[in-house]
Amino acid sequence: MTVGAFLRYFPDAPGEAPDCGKMADGPSGADWTAGEDFGSEDEVLLRKNCARILHRYLQKVMGVRDVTTGLPSYEDVRDIYDCRICAPHISQVLARGIMETRTRGNLQLFEGNGEVLKEEASLYISRMLKKGQKEI
Repeated sequence: MTVGAFLRYFPDAPGEAPDCGKMADGPSGADWTAGEDFGSEDEVLLRKNCARILHRYLQKVMGVRDVTTGLPSYEDVRDIYDCRICAPHISQVLARGIMETRTRGNLQLFEGNGEVLKEEASLYISRMLKKGQKEI
């Protein structure tokens, strides 16, 4: 899945249906992406960028405040700080149960450079919208 395709799954406001015809950088409801560097529209959607997009949507569109308790640590998710820019976003989506870690042996890893598949993307957005509505 690409970044652009993922962004087209998002409704412009909570409760609305997504406008699947809009472009990620187009005029239709893309204000919440302004000033963000989620990658170009044609780039493969990586798990770390997916976490950033989900978290920023929660903040900017849904008005959800960050959780401060129950955040995963390095002992919980061994690669959580591999991307210092993404770490706060990853922490928020993991703490809310929107995305999950992956088990490798006896380690829990986020694997931020892994590709997000279409089915996963749809599941993450569904979880985000449900969790966000509960926190508004």
